[in-house]
Amino acid sequence: MTSIHHMNAERYVGDSKLHEMVEVAMEESWDVCVAHMERITETIGSVIAEGAATGEFEVSDVPLAAMCACTGMMRFFHPQMIAQCANKPGPSIDEMIDFVMAGLSPRAKTVGIIR
Repeated sequence: MTSIHHMNAERYVGDSKLHEMVEVAMEESWDVCVAHMERITETIGSVIAEGAATGEFEVSDVPLAAMCACTGMMRFFHPQMIAQCANKPGPSIDEMIDFVMAGLSPRAKTVGIIR
């Protein structure tokens, strides 16, 4: 997740012409943007599936977990949001990754506790 953030921040935010092109592409929903987001979600999904297989994560629906993780990380993935949120209050990328990881981690088994 950190790599995706740094790649997008360097590639899109630092280059105004490329940033403008990406902005138009996203607004017009170019197939390449949709394919890119699908590829990112699938990549994160494969990591989540690996973690679920080893017991590191507790996930019943890997594609849904991947979409939720990507949505939670949108501020750090989406080129426009990276630029717009750079100086806004909010969690750091490390804090957000910790939050996402905690959401994927196995829950302690509780017996007889009413919530």
